Amino acid sequence: MIKDQTRTKGTTSNAAKPTETESNIKFELLDRDGLGRACRLYTPHGHLDTPTLLPVINPNDQVLTAGEMRKLFGTQGVITNSYIIYKSERLHENALQKGVHGLLDFDGPIMTDSGTFQLFMYGRVNVQPQEIIEFQKQIKPDIGTILDVFGPARQTYEEAQEIVKETLKRAKDAVDIKDGQAFAGTVQGSLYPDLREHCADELSKLPFEMHPIGGVVPVIEQYLFSDLVKVIIASKKGLDPSRPVHLFGAGHPLIFPLAVALGCDTFDSASYIKYAKDDRLLFPEGTKKLAQLELLPCLCPVCNDTTVPELRSMDGPERIKLLAKHNLYVCFNELVRVKEAILEGTLWELVEMRARAHPQLLHSLKELYSNWKYLEHFEPISRKRFLYVGPESMQRPEIKRFVNRIKDRYDRPKTKTIVMFQEPGNRTTSYEEHFYSEISDVQKITDAHFVCQTMFGPVPIEFDGMYPFGQSVVDPELARELASSPKVIDQMKTYSHKLTNEFTIIWDGEQTLENLKMLSSAKNMFDIAEARMRAVADYQFGPGAAEALFKGELKFVRSKNTGKIRNILLDGKHILSLSAGVSLFTMRVPGARLLHDAIPKPRLRVVVAPDSAEFNRKGKSVFSKFVLSCDAGLRPGDEVLITDEEDTLVAIGRMVLIDLEAEAFDMGIAVRVREGIK
Repeated sequence: MIKDQTRTKGTTSNAAKPTETESNIKFELLDRDGLGRACRLYTPHGHLDTPTLLPVINPNDQVLTAGEMRKLFGTQGVITNSYIIYKSERLHENALQKGVHGLLDFDGPIMTDSGTFQLFMYGRVNVQPQEIIEFQKQIKPDIGTILDVFGPARQTYEEAQEIVKETLKRAKDAVDIKDGQAFAGTVQGSLYPDLREHCADELSKLPFEMHPIGGVVPVIEQYLFSDLVKVIIASKKGLDPSRPVHLFGAGHPLIFPLAVALGCDTFDSASYIKYAKDDRLLFPEGTKKLAQLELLPCLCPVCNDTTVPELRSMDGPERIKLLAKHNLYVCFNELVRVKEAILEGTLWELVEMRARAHPQLLHSLKELYSNWKYLEHFEPISRKRFLYVGPESMQRPEIKRFVNRIKDRYDRPKTKTIVMFQEPGNRTTSYEEHFYSEISDVQKITDAHFVCQTMFGPVPIEFDGMYPFGQSVVDPELARELASSPKVIDQMKTYSHKLTNEFTIIWDGEQTLENLKMLSSAKNMFDIAEARMRAVADYQFGPGAAEALFKGELKFVRSKNTGKIRNILLDGKHILSLSAGVSLFTMRVPGARLLHDAIPKPRLRVVVAPDSAEFNRKGKSVFSKFVLSCDAGLRPGDEVLITDEEDTLVAIGRMVLIDLEAEAFDMGIAVRVREGIK
């Protein structure tokens, strides 16, 4: 269940300066695909564009320096261990004199860890939690980390409960002494979702700037990816959505797509150097030993400039450095692919494709999609395409949402007959266009509505242009095969049993027409165009929308090129436009007024502060800082009514964030305004 995490909002500048006890870390969501986020984290030493990797720098053993990483890979930030620095007399003194940036000779963002993993590995560390907090304050990283307690996967519930209790105590103690230094509060709780969510929820109440998810290194090393999904989702449910989420010890490209899709923003790991020292090379699909390779299946500069025999013949340090470079090239390149997938809206497809690299990763998709109710809350209302990757694709949250909305929001036409078309397998147009002649022949005989048997289940003809049906990319014969599966056939039977029409018949060519002449001769009253408009309105805006929008004289303005409806006029006023790509409406002011008058608050509303309302009336976008409340039913990409506290309509636009995000973030756009209302 998604918790209400509303906060008191200010009404001054969207980029107010921090007070003496606040850090100057800021976090802005720029783009998103579901839980996956493309963000910008602002720090005193520059910004990080997420998702990104913070390579681990061991100040005692810098095979690659932070400066080299920036030059080679465009590395924006790094992470180092404050405990290693603290316990080394030489490093300790240098860090106190120069700061951690001077110690590493790096002017970009630096995060410090605190020794938690060393505590787990060796059973003890020679520092108290308050000491390492004070030390990090003195060496001034951009973000420090509390000394929490590592919760391994194999421990009892009671043991994990005690670890969470101690971690929260240390977190509260750290808050009392951090004095404006940015710190990360780490989420623990082993493999117990309720403990993870509780820990995350309690940490969100404290003024931390980032939240790492800890205790997952053994989970990743043992390929327990289903458990990793449970841990991340449980943590995300409890965390403040306006804070960046870091996944400790996750430096393998194999898991980047999955972890980003679950809402992780930054990663760190020393894997690039550890694997290099063991003569292992990282790839998006897994890890390979140098001894197993005949060729280098990679186009990074290292692999372009050398060969397997040359690498084997090199002395240790030279080979290790080259392999470390290769490993980082692969990691950063994979994160670029992930970010591009976010911007394209194809992150689920990338996750499913990458999951086929390992059986346990593929199995984790079952756990992932079992959380579809949570995932759906963040899922955009539509996408550019639906690419079928495998059976798992049919479990995506947007498909579940469509099924539920049809059940809750669709009012079936009261025709005498239902005609069901089976997936033809050679369709290149919409179902209405493909079956145009058949529909025309049926309507000459009787009053009929039409339903299509698709790979997604039964789809009323009114929705055939909507995502994902009108945007699906799948082999035609495979689509036909999927539409004939036992599951879909059962869905069709269940659907038909719920119908109240006099007759339901499956299309079977001329024989169907003959049967209809005998069974159901009647004047056709079903207008597909008008029915489509009404169905889409209720599907998109909720029950009652069609009734509010379509009272009066309707006129459909069609495209001269395609003949499809593009604009809807009511009594001469332009109330809605219909998107060509996804068959959803965009509001115009007259239509927005009708919805506002007919649909009670808080539905479809984003309520803004007075300081914002006047700017929104002029067509300026709504910034998160000024959002007072938001309809919890809105999804990214939804059309919204922007109102003031008195429920006066001030603008219309398109949702960028969901309710919890809009109410939590202090930076960035929550709604892109299309038109202000004066």
